[in-house]
Amino acid sequence: MAADKGKDQFAQHAAAVARDLFGEPNKQLSSNEELRFGKQGSKSVDVKTGQFYDHEQNEGGGVLWAIATYAGRKIEGGDAVEWMRENGYYIEDNRAPAPAAQPASRTDAAGNWLPQRVPDHGKLTKTYDYLDATGSLSYQVCRYDWTVDPSINPKGHDKTFVQRRPDSNKRHGWDWSTKGMTWLPYRLPELIEDIRNGFEIFIVEGEKKVDMLREIGVPATCNHGGAGKFPESLVEWFKGAKVIILPDNDQAGQDHANLIARRLTGTARSIRTLDLPGLPPKGGVDDWLPAGGDADQLYQLAGHAPEAAPTYQSKFGAVMWADFDKPGQTYEYMIKGVLTENEISMLLGESQSGKSFIAIDIAMAVARGEPWFGRQTRRGGVIYQAGESATGVRRRRFPAYRKKFDVAKDPLDVVLLERPVDFYSSDEQVDQFIDECKFWATRFRDPLKLIIIDTFNKATPGANENDGKDMGMVLARCDRVRVATGAHVMLVHHLNAGGNKARGHTSLFGNVENVVTVRKVPDSKDQSGRQVREWVISKCKDGEDGTGEKFVLHGVEIGVDADGDKITSCVVGRPEGGAPVPDDPNGIVIAGFNATILRTIYDAIKTMGVLAPADLGLARGALAIEQRELRAAIKATLTDGGDEDEQPKDGETPEAFAKRKADASRQLIKRTRDYLYSKGVIGQRDGWTWLTGKNVRGFEDAPGQGDSAPARKSRGGAQRGKDAAPVDDLDMPWDAPADMGDFQ
Repeated sequence: MAADKGKDQFAQHAAAVARDLFGEPNKQLSSNEELRFGKQGSKSVDVKTGQFYDHEQNEGGGVLWAIATYAGRKIEGGDAVEWMRENGYYIEDNRAPAPAAQPASRTDAAGNWLPQRVPDHGKLTKTYDYLDATGSLSYQVCRYDWTVDPSINPKGHDKTFVQRRPDSNKRHGWDWSTKGMTWLPYRLPELIEDIRNGFEIFIVEGEKKVDMLREIGVPATCNHGGAGKFPESLVEWFKGAKVIILPDNDQAGQDHANLIARRLTGTARSIRTLDLPGLPPKGGVDDWLPAGGDADQLYQLAGHAPEAAPTYQSKFGAVMWADFDKPGQTYEYMIKGVLTENEISMLLGESQSGKSFIAIDIAMAVARGEPWFGRQTRRGGVIYQAGESATGVRRRRFPAYRKKFDVAKDPLDVVLLERPVDFYSSDEQVDQFIDECKFWATRFRDPLKLIIIDTFNKATPGANENDGKDMGMVLARCDRVRVATGAHVMLVHHLNAGGNKARGHTSLFGNVENVVTVRKVPDSKDQSGRQVREWVISKCKDGEDGTGEKFVLHGVEIGVDADGDKITSCVVGRPEGGAPVPDDPNGIVIAGFNATILRTIYDAIKTMGVLAPADLGLARGALAIEQRELRAAIKATLTDGGDEDEQPKDGETPEAFAKRKADASRQLIKRTRDYLYSKGVIGQRDGWTWLTGKNVRGFEDAPGQGDSAPARKSRGGAQRGKDAAPVDDLDMPWDAPADMGDFQ
């Protein structure tokens, strides 16, 4: 790639050049410093440095590189710079004059510049002057013609139109850029006079037709650019006018007439549409006049022309109130009251909550067309993408379901994809994934209904879950999968540290249709001693939130391994017995280091606990402790009870030894934290930790379950013991449970 020279003077035009090359930027993915182009933002432009980058091709460069790459104008020889001048950019010409034998641009025989879309043998044949209200030239429309093979065009020729503005600073005195140009009606000074005199104004397609009508004394005008272009800026010139629209005899002509009528309604005095008789296909008044038409006949026909009744084709699927009950797209369920067809949903849960087992249960209910927890299900094909624990999904979880429900020999439309997918790095894998889903859909007997991505985190390697841009791009690609396949896309994802919403940016929850949350029910087992869990509808845009069902994981023996040991997995089932059985009233057993840390938490809440903020939803008078203070208390416990006999390893520096000990402490605390949280002994959210009140053998009743707290102000307006010592904000982890993976 040749280096860009004169970099600074080109870089200042980067944003404008990018718009010329790619169109308008993607507003959702762009910022003041960086513009993103394309639905997925695959092309970016650094506005400050002028650097372009193509994220799909992994290449980039400056402004001239972009012009060479996307407009096909070479940097060598100054062709890319010439492109900028042709498009209205002022670039200082400090180059040596080009040799006469190698002109920078093409011209016709008369020396007129040829646009790129005109072949070498084309020529400028006609110009039409657009004058402003004072009669000064504002811009010209230039017509170019050239001969073509009759097999391509029976007429043997083709044409195109471009606009140019007078500019003495430009080469040859013309600016060929239309940026910032004010649209005007053709032959505006005459139009103003005609409307003032009360004459009927005929609006046609094209300057040639206007000139033909004007030659026989008929007031006429048009817009430049042809059919489908009549911007609002033209409307003001027709105030009080009596308008007659003469459309060409094709659909584009009818649509253009309809556009003009809509735009002028409420501004023009009257609007009528005249379809001239005897026109050939695609013909217009320029065919009608040579065939014998004249001004008298035209006015006679116009006198009987009906008033225009403009129609409008909504671009956004508008439905009038009176038409709501008419046939149309309906809101269909996949699982009634839980999941809707052809939407995006999230299945949320903490690690070991059982969310992947619920995902498989949903998949099999759809594939079999069987009710799911008593809710009606529409049968369809299922594609399960297992980016996490694919071997366990294939060798244990699905086999457990097959054995439990005796469906191994049923011809079910289920495909498991064992390799990971990447919805973040580029569109390429998304396109491949769509192609694969479409292929398997052709093999299914039933329509493809459900695609499960397990997990969302594994499908977005390298993405920042807390970055709205990253998540917006990923969700847009998920939506591409939904639209292309017609299936419901379910994303299996983790809860945040507080356990109360999807981990990551708020758009993850806001931009999906359905959300189902899976969690353990504290202090609850069924009659067989299984942990009771529940799934709850956290979001259903057109249904009831907050409903759900209890479930347990039933163990299933699926075989034996090489050592003769049983291989087991689980399936989702209803809890056995009546009311859930509470934990042992004598308390659960917490021992070893777990008990040491729990004792520290007991003591910390007793001495430093404060009234819990109301938004934690705890009982009145309940105490909680700020996690930064709890970290300090735990560090003190580790320091007091540390292993003083531990020595550095051979060759280990004091710094490396200290770091290893600190890392080991962090991991130990992390495992303890997960254990106490999973046992329901502690709760955590928004920087606070508290004791749930669950009984623990050998421990007194948990403090802070409603006692009065000492009075002293703390962060967040809570009150704490006045003698509590200040603490450092130590870099030790104390968040909600870390990811440990679902059951294998």
